[in-house]
Amino acid sequence: MLELLKSLLFAVCMVPVMMVLILGAIYGLGEIFNLFSAIGHRESTVARK
Repeated sequence: MLELLKSLLFAVCMVPVMMVLILGAIYGLGEIFNLFSAIGHRESTVARK
């Protein structure tokens, strides 16, 4: 019974941790691609002038 409670507590603690890691990775990748996109837009604006 104690082993089951330990496993349940571990699972309850790990779910928010994994959610934060996954959402952080999505946000981080979005920021990185946003920077790449801004660099591309800046070069195309210079080329138009």
